[in-house]
Amino acid sequence: MTSSQHDTTELAENELEAFWTVICHHFPQAQTGDLSPWATIKLQQAAEAAIDEWIDNNTPPNGERPAQ
Repeated sequence: MTSSQHDTTELAENELEAFWTVICHHFPQAQTGDLSPWATIKLQQAAEAAIDEWIDNNTPPNGERPAQ
């Protein structure tokens, strides 16, 4: 796993933690947080793909921040 893949995985995990916090807030009557293993894998992959696409579309190719 490359450093950028590791960063994307960590970002996705943080993103999904925030996502599930919002879901739990809206459904306080939920007794568990179960999601099937396959749905969990697909959600993680989709989150990572969305992050990668966002980075590709919104940051300079060399990864440097623009001068201010």
